[in-house]
Amino acid sequence: METKGHEKMGFTSGKRLGYIAAAALGATGLLPAAAFSADLDDRWAGTYDTVIYWGADGSLGPSLNHGYGADIGFATALNGDIGVSGWTMSGNFGLGRSASPAMNTDSIYASLLLGRQWHAPGYYFSLSAGLQYVNNAETPGGGITDGSRLGAIFQYGFETKSVDNFYLQSYGAYSTANSQIYGHVKAGYKAKKLRFGAEFTVSDDIGGPPVLRYGAFVGDIPLGEKLSMTVSAGYQQDLAPAAPGRFYAGLGFVVPLSFR
Repeated sequence: METKGHEKMGFTSGKRLGYIAAAALGATGLLPAAAFSADLDDRWAGTYDTVIYWGADGSLGPSLNHGYGADIGFATALNGDIGVSGWTMSGNFGLGRSASPAMNTDSIYASLLLGRQWHAPGYYFSLSAGLQYVNNAETPGGGITDGSRLGAIFQYGFETKSVDNFYLQSYGAYSTANSQIYGHVKAGYKAKKLRFGAEFTVSDDIGGPPVLRYGAFVGDIPLGEKLSMTVSAGYQQDLAPAAPGRFYAGLGFVVPLSFR
């Protein structure tokens, strides 16, 4: 059951530790939500206390191997300004499904975290911790990650903010719910209106070997006065014996709001 239990981890099911919009941004994955505040001053005029994000992600491979998921989340600054250093609260909710000849899995996950962000002239950094709930319904059941888990989750985020310069973003997390580990890195160039480059992601849990992704992204695509989009796509490699490779793609959306 070790190998089959892994098929729902991370990208194949959309059951990710955190924040899909950033990773499609990677679509993907698990960005501490507060990291969206890293370059608010560059992208939107004004002061905002909250960022809302949502996105969708999928992978497709041979032999009926595929997965997809979607989630929505938020980050809010407790001091009323998400673009400056201070305490934050963030959370998300998502659904995912994976399918293979051996097993199908439907996943539900949610998290709520308290964190701290630090802004400097050229970069942003955040740490946060909280609770994560995961429910996996496997068919056939009985796998090591089947059923519901409630655990602690710990996250970090880092992003450079300099315009017309080299761009670097990294975020990751560990959750005690199924011992999930997630790490993501983007590297490229940040222009005044867009950022683009290459991305790499690793995802793992107690159900089996890691999943790797190698791809490219384009972010901060303007869709209106405040709404922006990130797209990403590439190759997914499941590090299990004879596991076929997959194509993945994702979309992420983010909008800043003022509630206070």
